[in-house]
Amino acid sequence: MKNEKRILKIALAQTSSVLAGLEQNIEHHRKKVEQAISAGADIIIFPELSLTGYSLKDATYDVALTRDDERLAGLAGLSSRIGIVCGGVEMGKGSVLYNTLFYFEEGRLAHRHRKVYLPTYGVFEEERYFSPGSHFRAFPAKNVNLGLLICEDVWHPASGQILALDGASLLVVSANGLTRGMGPSGKPVNIQAWETLVRALAVTTTSYVAFVNRVGVEDGLIFWGGSGLIGPDGMEVVRADYFEEELIYAEMDM
Repeated sequence: MKNEKRILKIALAQTSSVLAGLEQNIEHHRKKVEQAISAGADIIIFPELSLTGYSLKDATYDVALTRDDERLAGLAGLSSRIGIVCGGVEMGKGSVLYNTLFYFEEGRLAHRHRKVYLPTYGVFEEERYFSPGSHFRAFPAKNVNLGLLICEDVWHPASGQILALDGASLLVVSANGLTRGMGPSGKPVNIQAWETLVRALAVTTTSYVAFVNRVGVEDGLIFWGGSGLIGPDGMEVVRADYFEEELIYAEMDM
């Protein structure tokens, strides 16, 4: 009997966030999710810390979410119609905080990934506020095996390899990628490194890679966007513009 393939439609939500504005960000997510549902998407993916913003500092505890947090009930309810990947601050046992990607499906929190590699150099000081996750695991989502990576995780090649070996065929990279200088083409000079990295991840794991990066300005930090989907052959399937909010869609033959 031949394996039946199906078309998976994903929505990449290249959004900005209100710093520490949890309620406003949840409402913004709700609107994007409803748009994606109307477009017939199976899964919608948001950037890292999309529910809270990035430079939280002393506000980190104020916006922390527990596993069964009532503030997430609305998004959980919408996940009966679409899978939802979104980022936030998770409060674990002992009030330990994690930079987490949540995956909601069928009205509940079905999976979470805690960022393993916490950048603490230059403008980054994540180890001051977060504890690291401990592992990478693939999981079933909408008839595809999904693997989640958060920003710095992808700069450690073994992370994606572990997920691929665990069965992931779609790797999600949710990021808060910063602009670092402008090149002669009018693009930030660090974009090429990011785009090369994501393509290499797709080719070396023979997986689709959904890269979802935020936009906007926050506490002097500029986020460049450029979200997109890369195929297992390293070719670009779809790409969002730089620096602008955008909701884009892509279909994959899984």
